[in-house]
Amino acid sequence: MTGETVLMYNCSGPEWAKLRQIFLMLRVRIRQVAPEQYGLTLEELLSHSEETRPVEESFLEPMLVFCGLAQGRLDQILTTMNRTGLPRIALKAMLTPTNKSWNSQQLWTELRLEHEAMTAQRKPRHSKSEQAPE
Repeated sequence: MTGETVLMYNCSGPEWAKLRQIFLMLRVRIRQVAPEQYGLTLEELLSHSEETRPVEESFLEPMLVFCGLAQGRLDQILTTMNRTGLPRIALKAMLTPTNKSWNSQQLWTELRLEHEAMTAQRKPRHSKSEQAPE
């Protein structure tokens, strides 16, 4: 497997140039993943496979997968990203022994479910004192 690499999904337009510059400045390899490669496992993508294996349903949201990064290095990258005013990327993951055998669609589905669960937890709950009188 390669060293520090970021798999980038749907981050190829001009609005993402600053993100690519950050990764280049920090000497992190970038791998843009095309929709026709979403059926390949993350491990296959990291092996620089040029094979294509599409999935039935693609996704358009930006997503990043950080591979081979120590926690301190990941923190450095995330801090730099936050300070530069980039568009928010809600779907981010680290490559793990569990998810390395997943394809991009499987990872996206799992991250969406986690993101929706976390967003639901953050919504304020109305207490009885805030409800309208009966």
